[in-house]
Parts: sequence; C-alpha cells; structure tokens
Amino acid sequence: MSYSLKISLSLNSSNYALWCRMMKVAIGGKCKALLHHLTTNSPDSNDENYEQWEHEDLIVFSWLIQNIEPGITSNLNEFSTSKAFWDALATTYSSGKEKLHTFDLHVNANDIKHKGMSLENLWITFQGIWGEIERREPNPMKCDVGINTYNQVRLERKLFQFLNSLDQKHDSIKLELLRLDPLPSVEEAYAKVIKEVAHQQILGQSGIDSSSSQGITTGLVATKPIRYASQLQRVDKSKLKYSECRKSRHTNE
Repeated sequence: MSYSLKISLSLNSSNYALWCRMMKVAIGGKCKALLHHLTTNSPDSNDENYEQWEHEDLIVFSWLIQNIEPGITSNLNEFSTSKAFWDALATTYSSGKEKLHTFDLHVNANDIKHKGMSLENLWITFQGIWGEIERREPNPMKCDVGINTYNQVRLERKLFQFLNSLDQKHDSIKLELLRLDPLPSVEEAYAKVIKEVAHQQILGQSGIDSSSSQGITTGLVATKPIRYASQLQRVDKSKLKYSECRKSRHTNE
C-alpha cells in the first residue's frame, strides 16, 4: 500500500470543514477499511491483530500529516494514534465554528442574486450551498410524518430562495409559479424559468416583440393599397389617348 496521499488543500485555521470531508473521501477511496482508524480506539497491545492494526494506523497518521500546514504539526509527540490526532484537530478547528459556518451558508443562500449571471451558473451555485446545508443539518425528525413535513419546509425554502434571486425581468413568471397550488418543486420552477427564457430569446432573434406584434393585422391590410398607389404614380401616361374626347393622358378604362 502506498504511504503517500495528497489532497488539493492543506489544513489551516479556516478550512477545517472542507479539509475534513476531503480527507475522509480520500482515505475511503484509497482503502475504505482504514477509515475506522479515525473513529475507533486501538485494540489491546496483547491482541493478536495489534501489530497489523498499528502498521495501518501509522499509514493513516502519515496521510494526515501530509495534508496539514507545517505549523500545525509541532506537537505530534502528544498523539499516539490517528484517532487521537484526528480528534484533537476537530477540537481545535471546529469547536464553536460549525454553527457559525451553517449560519453563513443560510445568509448566503438568501442573499444570492441573479444580476445577469447565467441561469445555469445561478442554479449550480444554489446546488452547492443547499448540499452543504443539508450535510451540516440532516433531517432531525424520527417518524415518517415529521420527516416528510421537515423535508417539505426545506423544499419550499429552496423555492423561495431561488425565485427571490431572479432578476426583476422574471417577475411575471415568479408570480405565475407562486400562484400555483400546490407550489411546484424548485426543480420544476427552474425548468419553467429556463423554458420561458428560451422562448424570449427565440422571439428576440426573430425580431418580434410585444409592441411590434400589436396591430400587425392593420399593418398587413394597409401595406397593399399604399404599394398599389405608388405603382400608379409611376405609370407613363404621355402616350394615352381617349378616342371619344380625343384628349391625351387617359383612356376609357
């Protein structure tokens, strides 16, 4: 087994939550069986499997060291196992900060604004924040009714946050969606907005808008007589002659 494991960031004083998640994913991807070294205590030294466990624990310990900033590794002698070191990092860098981070996520979700951003990028931004909120705040209910009710509240909150973020030009579609009973899911709302924007783009490319389309029938009716009158003005009448009155520039017709 390789003794090297490097993720894309090193632990510092401000990125513990993300670092912790990435380390778990990396260790699990390397060898899922070693994840228990972060959560379980060592077996008794007289256990027949102790030497194998110790060898594996040293590997996990080295992986942790490889992915933290040098200044944090000054007191490694205090920790005899990977779990002891892992727990100390959690106490040092996450204590009292989890709720603050969760609060910031909720504030950011409420403050996101479209502001000319593509709808696709807006949607991806929301997906990232909502996913992190759900990871930090799993459904706390135990019974089926409570679980479903909590999930429904969370889904409505997502819908309101998404609609609130949209630019003013989408007010009509927002009102249309909010009048629906029952309310659509946020995924359905996003699909509806995307479809409406696509229709507006098609109409814009064809040169048709609400102002130019009004009175189009009147315009079509008026065009033909005007064109016909201009054609009459261009007729050469100098050679015309009416046989009855013998005068020129006109005929019986």
